[in-house]
Formats: sequence, structure tokens, C-alpha cells
Amino acid sequence: MSLSSIFDRRVRGFRVVELVCLIILLVLVLGVYMAKTFAGRERAQIASVEQQIVDEKVRVRLLKAEVAYLEQPRRIEQLAQQLQLTPIRPEHETTEDALIDVARHAPVAHAPASPTAAANNDVAAGEAPEATPDDYPPPQPASGEAPR
Repeated sequence: MSLSSIFDRRVRGFRVVELVCLIILLVLVLGVYMAKTFAGRERAQIASVEQQIVDEKVRVRLLKAEVAYLEQPRRIEQLAQQLQLTPIRPEHETTEDALIDVARHAPVAHAPASPTAAANNDVAAGEAPEATPDDYPPPQPASGEAPR
């Protein structure tokens, strides 16, 4: 079987080479169509993500402007005067590392002075982080109780 016989061989009136070329052409056309379809979907997704990025940049810019407004010293000073707040005295300042010791040695208030203070205590208790076993010493049994 020679190479020329492959080119001259016919199947139902068509040469084998023509059929092979037609099949290859159809596969290529289908491949290009699928590639363009997938590329169009990708383009749409990219456009959507780019629009989300633009929207988020606008939101970030608005939030930065709001923070700048809220952090104005004049505004904070007016709020402090309305709430009758005073600067912290030096003896009340502490470091982050010493906060646990301050919390351990702080006096415990048994009854709030007013209904507003009770509400503030409830809110503060809800916002406080949960204590871990290392934060507090184990409870000591009362003098009349037997240890468990």
C-alpha cells in the first residue's frame, strides 16, 4: 500500500483524503466556536468583577470620608462636653499588659446606683469577652463548707 493509493482511494465517491480534511475542518470550526463562547462568558464575568471593584472603591472612599468626619477633633470635643467627660488622670492610665491585673483587683459593685447604670452594666456584660480558666483563680471554699 503506497502513499499515492491512500490519496486515490475512494469511499462512496469521495476520496479518503477529502473526508479526513472535512472532518478536521468541522472539528476546528466547532473548537473555535466553543472557545469564543467560553471567552464571551469569561469576558462577562471579568466585567462583573471589575464593576464590583469599582463599587467597592466608591464604598471605601465614602467610608474614609465618614471616618474623617467622625474623627474631627472639634466634633469629638463637642461630644465630650455634652457628655461631661473629662481627660483621663495620669494615675488611671495603664498599659495593655496590666489590664488583666487591673480587672482582677477592681472592686466589685454589688448594686448599681441607678436604672441607667444597671442598663449600662447589662450592656457591658453582654459585650465583655468570655473569661478563660486562666483569667480567674479557682474559688476558695467558705470556712464552713467541706471541699468537694
